[in-house]
Amino acid sequence: MNNNRRTFLKKIGLGTIAASNIPGFASAESLLRSNNPEKLNFQLERTERSYNGEYRNEYLSKVAFPIGGIGAGMFCLEGTGAISHLSVNHRPEIYNTPYAFAAISIKGIKNGAKVLESTVPTWKLFGPRGSGNGLGNRNYGLPRFEKGSFIARFPFGIIDLEDKDIPLDVRITGWSPFIPTDEDNSSLPVGVLEYSFKNRSKEVIEAVFSYNARNFIDDGGYISEQKNGFRMIKAGMDKNDGIGGFAVYLDDNNAVTDHCWFRGGWFDSQTILWDNIRSAKIIGNAPIEGVSPGASVYLPVNLNPGEEKTVKVNFCWYLPKSDLSIGQRIVTGPAFTGKTTKQPVKGQQKVSGYVGEGLLNSFDPNGDGQVGTLLSPEFTINKRYLKFLVGGGNQKGKTSVNLWINDRIVETAVGNNTEQLTEVIWDLKKYAGKTARLKIIDLDTFPWGHILADQFVLTDRHDEILSSPSSGAIVLADFEGNYSEGWEIIESEELGVVTPGNSYYRPWYATRFENLDSVIGYWNENCTTLKKYSELFSRSFYDSTLPPEVLEAVAANLTILKSPTVLRVSDGRLWAWEGCNDDSGCCHGSCTHVWNYAQAIPHLFPALERTLRETEFKVSQNEEGHQNFRTNIPITPTDHSFHAAADGQLGGIMKVYRDWRISGDTEWMKSLYPYVKKSLDYCIRTWDPKRKGYLEEPHHNTYDIEFWGPDGMCTSFYLGALTAFIEMSKTLKEPYKDYRALLTKGKKYMEDNLFDGEYFIQKIQWEGLEAPNPVNVQSFGGAYSEEAIALLQKEGPKYQYGTGCLSDGILGMWMASVCGLPEVVDDEMVTSHLKAVHKYNLKTTLLDHYNPQRPTYACGEDGGLLLCSWPKGGALSLPFVYSNEVWTGIEYQVASHLMLKGEVEKGLEIVRVCRDRYDGSVRNPFNEYECGHWYARAMASYAMIQALTGIRYDAVDKILYIDSKIGDFTSFISTGTGFGTLSLKNGKPRLEVLLGSIDVKKYNIFGEEINL
Repeated sequence: MNNNRRTFLKKIGLGTIAASNIPGFASAESLLRSNNPEKLNFQLERTERSYNGEYRNEYLSKVAFPIGGIGAGMFCLEGTGAISHLSVNHRPEIYNTPYAFAAISIKGIKNGAKVLESTVPTWKLFGPRGSGNGLGNRNYGLPRFEKGSFIARFPFGIIDLEDKDIPLDVRITGWSPFIPTDEDNSSLPVGVLEYSFKNRSKEVIEAVFSYNARNFIDDGGYISEQKNGFRMIKAGMDKNDGIGGFAVYLDDNNAVTDHCWFRGGWFDSQTILWDNIRSAKIIGNAPIEGVSPGASVYLPVNLNPGEEKTVKVNFCWYLPKSDLSIGQRIVTGPAFTGKTTKQPVKGQQKVSGYVGEGLLNSFDPNGDGQVGTLLSPEFTINKRYLKFLVGGGNQKGKTSVNLWINDRIVETAVGNNTEQLTEVIWDLKKYAGKTARLKIIDLDTFPWGHILADQFVLTDRHDEILSSPSSGAIVLADFEGNYSEGWEIIESEELGVVTPGNSYYRPWYATRFENLDSVIGYWNENCTTLKKYSELFSRSFYDSTLPPEVLEAVAANLTILKSPTVLRVSDGRLWAWEGCNDDSGCCHGSCTHVWNYAQAIPHLFPALERTLRETEFKVSQNEEGHQNFRTNIPITPTDHSFHAAADGQLGGIMKVYRDWRISGDTEWMKSLYPYVKKSLDYCIRTWDPKRKGYLEEPHHNTYDIEFWGPDGMCTSFYLGALTAFIEMSKTLKEPYKDYRALLTKGKKYMEDNLFDGEYFIQKIQWEGLEAPNPVNVQSFGGAYSEEAIALLQKEGPKYQYGTGCLSDGILGMWMASVCGLPEVVDDEMVTSHLKAVHKYNLKTTLLDHYNPQRPTYACGEDGGLLLCSWPKGGALSLPFVYSNEVWTGIEYQVASHLMLKGEVEKGLEIVRVCRDRYDGSVRNPFNEYECGHWYARAMASYAMIQALTGIRYDAVDKILYIDSKIGDFTSFISTGTGFGTLSLKNGKPRLEVLLGSIDVKKYNIFGEEINL
């Protein structure tokens, strides 16, 4: 909403507008200054849009509502009725607008043939790529309905069309199944557009409905048969095997299909197509060999006066293959062949430090894709030491030299990511007399995914010179010649290493269904039931007294779950990007520090959410407890050559606690507990090695940089993680005294040293730490230039926030609350911080705000919550890299935290400012973007349900908590076993379970327990 108009409305009041008879109120000034390019007469019809209400006129312009299954791909239903953003090839294709449309043609009526869409938004006509050449590949020039409106009742998008020439009430309902707790039926590769027609005239109407499309899966592919429709097949696929493709079909056996439009040059196909539609013809043509220009399915629609009929267009797809692979060991050959290296390998840096002329070298000139394991002949440990040389990669489990005794690795040595071999000495005293083998492994296909080794010598002398062993030494291997006798080479197949055949993402639905026929069969059999359950969810969600801006924000961001941001791997586990680039995912691997914020899946699909924890702790975490915050796809053990993310790893510990309480599965928590302990101990060793209770050493975080010295944001995560670990330890009767001591110290330090009297800050520190000079520390920020070094001496490391008021400055306490944990930091201080963020960082206009970073999230007349400000001075020359931006996920995090503290109106103000940017006139209301479209962080919005109502179900104790900040209410509730509505009236709760069950033994209302 325009800020000038909002100010005006506040002054005159809504009643004044109603009495003034000014339709929607649009001043000449506001029309001239509007960002909307629509025509003036279009603008004059505008009316103020209500939150959670209809989108009309200019607010319809950017609406694009995702339809599809979780991890299955999507298309968007635009506010006009068009489809766009077709992304079913396991990656985003934001600008993939298929040539596809529905049409109605009424016999005997002038202008009775229309595309079933409202007018084309004018931004599409000039500016997009190709518009200067007329966009002949679009159908924009065909007649359409004059007016339309869109309303979201997720997962349903509903469009009403109007036209003076058409005596029909027309409604389009687009949807795909979305049923909380039923993740599999919510992950189907399907979508539906239902076209409803009601005859409002006094005459019988004879009409023809059609759905028309080019082969938008592959314009060089085939169009084949599908009952009551057609099937689009990619070139190279067998069009008769039923395995893959995209099907479009009706649920009416009176349908007739034209599998091949008129073939010719120029615009012949679409010219004849429209002539057929305009003439209400029903054309039937069999499939052809070769490429068809397009296909149509026709259905006669006859309506008596007042009669209504719905035509359902089904979209089902099955595209089981992808080229998506990140972090995989794509094997190109064996690492060990029995031959040694006696000359430089092509493409390898200079190798040095070996003895003699030869060495063992698994370097692959084609990208380190060679893998394998090499086992030496057995030998008896009859000397005190084993000395040898090693170089190459530094990954213990992937590129290393190992001592193997009784089928177990007892000693390990690695290189240092250099081609220089260095000496290693193992003291073998405790293994004396045992039989051993050397186990040399190369299981890494990334840079430095190779191992160098040479001159293995058993000796009793610690000072043995490897280049000239003494007479009493035993040379086990010098690699001067080829090795073969007694050595055992284990190749990739025997190791179970990922090979090219299984190194690419395969969607869950390709495991669940054999082919497209089985998808269609399942859908036809179950679609009625799945619609019923989806409607139950929609009704229960919207049957709510929560503020409309909150309902709008929460529902709008549930569309992220239908977007290409989210994938499900072949065994059903969840994997996700942070968001979507235009043609690829953005920032891979279910990034822990971003997905911290996303609170929808834990409540709607908790079983899916738990797979993220299992991956983080059991797959992406190594023996030391270092957790890679980005998971490979397909899901396999990750590299550990970069920093762990402090907020991501510590947040994961709180999320284990949350997911345990939501599921009630203590055995699940118990199975993860050893990994959680290892993770927390790593965090302590790495960032709080002096055990002070706060993060002091440089710690990587969601701003893609490292904070140096203690700060409120990440230390609050530390305190939250300690709290969660202590609570889990209590249940399992595990010791936690040392962690309690850290928590006590950390709380005191936060309150005494990081609170400036109004908000929490950062104490920048880069000297006196265990970490080396910032100039020498690995970072996304790149190297320090001469001028950056000068700045370092003056202000400290780049990319800090110091005395700034950080919107995420107490984020760990928000995480604690939404995870069902107590906030251990002083409540008044936390509330003060949040009020300061509202006071200093919320802007109703950004006209005078400078942002040299990424401005399109919010700029100009937009309002927004800045990530950081420096109201008391101390602004840094180079603060953290996104400091001047506006992110919706952080807006919702702050808003919901304010609500939790009883500051409801302040929280709602932030929500309104955010949703005003996404009103459909400039940005898509159903695509809140940050670093990419459908950005996961925006699902922080779901936390507002808990924040306003205090609803939280604890499945361990079977207690339903209510702590309303808005008095009496009715709200949606979802647990691990069912969903429905929960009301509070005059202090008395009423739970109505609509699907599944919710086993409540007690209520806790405003802190008072009530037994049932």
